[in-house]
Amino acid sequence: MAASAWRVYNEAKKYMLTGLIDLDTDAVRMKLCAGTKSAAVSNYTRSTFASLTHITTNLKSPAVKTPGSVVVTASGSQCEFRSAAVVFTASGGTVTSIQYAVIGISASQAIAWCKLSTAVFSLTSGNTLTITPAANGYFALTGGTT
Repeated sequence: MAASAWRVYNEAKKYMLTGLIDLDTDAVRMKLCAGTKSAAVSNYTRSTFASLTHITTNLKSPAVKTPGSVVVTASGSQCEFRSAAVVFTASGGTVTSIQYAVIGISASQAIAWCKLSTAVFSLTSGNTLTITPAANGYFALTGGTT
């Protein structure tokens, strides 16, 4: 299954620029969203993380995960946002209709989304879904020279 690149919400770009999102200190979270949520997830004007309904049925608690080892690095004219892999586990039944992952700040702004597959898929009880960011992270801010 090939995932798309992470796409940053327009409001998140503004919030990072103005300091309302601080990737070094804010509580970053990841949630899974159903394929039926396509219009809401991919709406680039989305601003709040809580406004995106996530899948909760048959996911081992908590359904919204905290990525480990969140780090922002800067080198030359590029700044990268990375974390360790995030693991979701099905428990008590099959998790159905998975298609998107969204990262955001707990009780605050949505940051970015990723389409995990071209079609919805399921995760059967006892199995895990591991979302591993690319080697250069979720996204990189580039440009500018000194």
